Amino acid sequence: MTRTRTHLAAAFVSAMLLTTAAGPADAAMAGGPVCATHTLSVRIADAGPATETLRGRLCLPRHRRPSAVQLLVHGATYDHRYWDFPVGGGSYSYVRAAAVAGYATFNVDRIGAGASSQPLSQRLDAVAGAAALHDVVTALRTGAVGGRPFARAIYVGHSLGSFIGLYGISRYRDVDAAILTGMLHGYNAGPADIMYPAGQDPKFARSNLDEGYLTTRPGTRGGEYYHPATADPRVIAADESGKDVTTLGPPPPMQVPHPITVPVLLVTGAEDRLACVGVTQYDCADPESVRAHESRFFLPETRLDVRIIPGTGHSLALSTTAPATTVTMLQWSRSTISP
Repeated sequence: MTRTRTHLAAAFVSAMLLTTAAGPADAAMAGGPVCATHTLSVRIADAGPATETLRGRLCLPRHRRPSAVQLLVHGATYDHRYWDFPVGGGSYSYVRAAAVAGYATFNVDRIGAGASSQPLSQRLDAVAGAAALHDVVTALRTGAVGGRPFARAIYVGHSLGSFIGLYGISRYRDVDAAILTGMLHGYNAGPADIMYPAGQDPKFARSNLDEGYLTTRPGTRGGEYYHPATADPRVIAADESGKDVTTLGPPPPMQVPHPITVPVLLVTGAEDRLACVGVTQYDCADPESVRAHESRFFLPETRLDVRIIPGTGHSLALSTTAPATTVTMLQWSRSTISP
């Protein structure tokens, strides 16, 4: 996307979001979402009982009944607020933009994070996370969430949430499309280790979490998750104060190419220190280089698409380029699975 197109996209989405944030009456006229919180009982193993609780927020457009829902799954050390950030009057809210575009969203706290249950960390890995989210997709499709079944579902993940989605979609084949952000099949060993046990952090010192629960060291998120040119200091401050915890279980073995036959969009920031900067397998300045590398991991019928957002770090939804990222994601959504 050129600089001009990026600025136009940002202006367009910012105008929509500022309108929906203006007030109840204005929001109703503009199609701002109606939201309700739901708590689901889920499993973290296919053969296990549904003894864990997962919290999510269902948001619907005010003046239409969508048949498609987007399941929003945050990354490590975030919670559901990543997709609906409480800074900027809605300009960092993918939830609000999706409602304007006509989609329902179910914005979750993954098991182990936010208001969802926090079992022993050794029980939580991508397999457990995928099993829980499979139960969520089933609940959305059957109408167990909000009393209305959704015929189609789009998985939308970020970072670790994208990786869990990659595993879960391969295993359960339960969604109709996927948008995976902040994740590529490249590995950058360069960034410093910013994680440490959550119990050593002042915010979580009284949480009684076991040592397998991790969080980021104070003051490290701005340098690791953002690109300076597109970082909002207010957002970084709120990101630091609102950080959450994560567990990092061993990655499960995955078949390559992944047995995914639904359309997949990969979206990554060109300045992502985890997936782009210093990675040698591809060049994030050249989207075709990334596409060529990533296509090795997907079947031809996947209809893989790759978009690189210029000047953007790891936390795409929280960068000042978020409106351009949002336009990219929602335009692809509408061309793939209509609301």
